[in-house]
Amino acid sequence: MRNTSSSWSVWISAVGIAEPGPPVSQERAAAWLEQRLHPDADLRKFRLFASRTKVDARHSVLDILGADGDALYPIGGIGGVDMGARSALFDRLAPPLAQAAVRAACPGGLGRITHVITATCTGAVAPGLEIRLCQLLGLDPTVRRLSISFMGCYAAIPALRVAWTICQADPSARVLVVCCELSTLHLRPGPEDDALLAALLFGDGAAAVVVESATTPLGTRLRIIGDGSVLASDSTDAMTWTAHADVFRLHLSPTVTSGLAEILPGLALRLLGSDTPPVDIRWVVHPGGPRILDAAERVLALRAHALDPSRRELARAGNRSSPTVLAILSEHLREEWNGRAVLVAFGPGLTADALVVERVEPA
Repeated sequence: MRNTSSSWSVWISAVGIAEPGPPVSQERAAAWLEQRLHPDADLRKFRLFASRTKVDARHSVLDILGADGDALYPIGGIGGVDMGARSALFDRLAPPLAQAAVRAACPGGLGRITHVITATCTGAVAPGLEIRLCQLLGLDPTVRRLSISFMGCYAAIPALRVAWTICQADPSARVLVVCCELSTLHLRPGPEDDALLAALLFGDGAAAVVVESATTPLGTRLRIIGDGSVLASDSTDAMTWTAHADVFRLHLSPTVTSGLAEILPGLALRLLGSDTPPVDIRWVVHPGGPRILDAAERVLALRAHALDPSRRELARAGNRSSPTVLAILSEHLREEWNGRAVLVAFGPGLTADALVVERVEPA
């Protein structure tokens, strides 16, 4: 764990989230997807997965139940547009969603920004989201920009780590971090079981965070105090996200949950030390799926309902990949509390990445 010895601390001063369009209920989404299943997909398994996701609704930048859905996902699961068309859609639709998250974080105006960091794994275009967003926000052309790509669901943590490091090095820096994912551009209705499961879990969303230094608490009063990262052994192929001619394709091994459960206790020990049991602090855990939340609660020996904010966000809008852990943090901030919390998210590798924050009393 890293700590600054300066009187300056680095704060998450604002958090905002955004989802596009009205929510689509899981019942309607599953019925729509069922018509588009690949001919070799197992309908019985699809319906079983649909009943177990714990997702109530999701959002899409597309008119998913209308013309957009028909163009990208034809009846019968064969055909649809190619990766070029999906990339063009990302380039057009991601920046406004990212901008909406920034406005939610800073409803009174963004103010001075020195650095912009974006994270996404659902689009790959250049000029990238970081440039498009700076232009939309009217930021100074000299703002430093960084794009974090293809890290998957845990990308918010490395993005925040970079922002923390920047603010430690330069207390005058004010960093905007934005995670934006359009997962519904890449749904695959089978035939593989993991494709069916992913098609029922993922939705679109964005989150924005402002990170800056000060000698007294700012905004949310969340001070960044540590971080950690760990790779599970022999797990490189357990979760993959690869580009194909039609879409980005997700592969999920049945061993993902057990692999992540195996590395979480050791990560918690490194983050908190032996004197602080995990049960004594808050956990902001990315809901890769309901089984991952159940496993995290068990191996960390947390109290019942400790991960309810994660479960509520999974139910409300599904797994939105990298913005999700920040949406869960926003849910935690609806309550009044002080003390430490760990944000932890998972992704290909298998990777568990974490950030330790401390919410302090108002100045």
